[in-house]
Amino acid sequence: MAKHRWLSALCLLTMVLSAFAPGLAAQEMINLRLNGRPVTLPVETPVLIDQVPGTLADLRGYPDGLQMEWTRQLGPQKGLGNPVFSFSLIGPVTSTTPFRVLGQAITVNGDTVLAGVGPDLNLPVNTPVVVAGLLDPNGSVLATLIERRGQFGQTFLLSGSVQAIDANLSQLRVGNQWLSYAGVSFIFCTEPLPQIGEFLAVRAQSQPSFQPGTVLTQVISGYCLTPVPPGTAGASGMLEGIITQIVDASEFRIGSLRVWVSTPTEFVHGGRDELAVGMPVIIEGSYVDTQEFNAAVIEYVRPVVRFQVPVTPAQVTPGVSISPFELLVRASPQARDEDLILANGLTQSRQVEVRGYIDGLGRLYATRVRDRGNPNNNAVRLRGPVEVIADPLLTIQGLTVDTTGVNIFDEFGVFMTRPQFFAALRLNDLVDFSGASYNPATRTLSGGTVVYIGAEPLPPPAPERGNLPFINNGTVTGYSSSTPLFRDGFEG
Repeated sequence: MAKHRWLSALCLLTMVLSAFAPGLAAQEMINLRLNGRPVTLPVETPVLIDQVPGTLADLRGYPDGLQMEWTRQLGPQKGLGNPVFSFSLIGPVTSTTPFRVLGQAITVNGDTVLAGVGPDLNLPVNTPVVVAGLLDPNGSVLATLIERRGQFGQTFLLSGSVQAIDANLSQLRVGNQWLSYAGVSFIFCTEPLPQIGEFLAVRAQSQPSFQPGTVLTQVISGYCLTPVPPGTAGASGMLEGIITQIVDASEFRIGSLRVWVSTPTEFVHGGRDELAVGMPVIIEGSYVDTQEFNAAVIEYVRPVVRFQVPVTPAQVTPGVSISPFELLVRASPQARDEDLILANGLTQSRQVEVRGYIDGLGRLYATRVRDRGNPNNNAVRLRGPVEVIADPLLTIQGLTVDTTGVNIFDEFGVFMTRPQFFAALRLNDLVDFSGASYNPATRTLSGGTVVYIGAEPLPPPAPERGNLPFINNGTVTGYSSSTPLFRDGFEG
């Protein structure tokens, strides 16, 4: 796990653009960020924005947070390629609590750009909105942009995972929204009709009086999509998506893309054991073939946290939050809640494991909640970025960790002395403290085992020369001149 962002994508972007100098120098340029990495391109670059041709200059009129897919060619046949910018949903708000658009549950956090709406997200049912974000296999969307529109356009857009099919009625359900596919010819699907688990995008005639809970009709077109783009053997890639399946310790999937994890694979913002269905990640590496990818780097989109401690019924507000260690962890549609603790609450104190992440405003969001048995303050766990270092003490999420007399290892199981550990440790490095005892009165953890996950990755290898495509997708920001904009809490 790295203390700083992996810069291999930036190195490749710099190389690609420098190959066009000085020809680009005389052109007006636009600066943007793809998955947090800087990109500079000519404003005249041809693009597609929600399937409409234009130039990159047109992008300035849109709020930040769109999704982008972009393939460039490296080597003698180099070319910038035409970026494609897209939304995930276009249509009405169909529920306010929980917040849904066209039946899709929306995760909104401190990194979500809000345009035309305040941070309270108080939008009445049937308000026209557009949403961009990452598609979760559970039928929800991790929103990177929510924009309120003044009126409905000509079409609705519904994207998500197929959850159910009723062949007798010629209907299928995307997320929580049923639609009629009678007369629709789907393309890019493995079968003539989409299958459960496939990701689907459909366009339908705009219906300003659409009633929540009814079947979406007047579907114009539909196609199966891949959450991350396929590639070609040898192509480099930087891809953002949500994990849809864990096969084993060496393989996971994002849609149909098989991602291989090996010993040299570096992790940023978390460890190897954080890989789980529903986790948003950015992967960098190279394609083995069209649907296989060797991951050199796996970056969790936000720093991860993990808590395991006794939780009382009063520390759970069903459907809203859970508070291990008295830390407020928000529920979201992305949270996997197999034991229904978040959904229904607790009737008695239990040992509960909560996994999650820290958003851009420092707030905690749950990604998984599990019942781990009878409450035990002598078997607690805490994982997160280090906030204060004062040998032998650490502070993580406001909790004091006393490392006196504990065993310390790096993430590969190599023993470290306490002086070695504190010499290597830096603020925001990730540390895991397990098997510890917890004193609620002093909010202090002691004993147990410390695992240091903050090792710096090796420098990235130089990209290979040759006629190789470089394939990217993910969240793009930094281009917008439209206002007002909020990042779920503060004006930006």
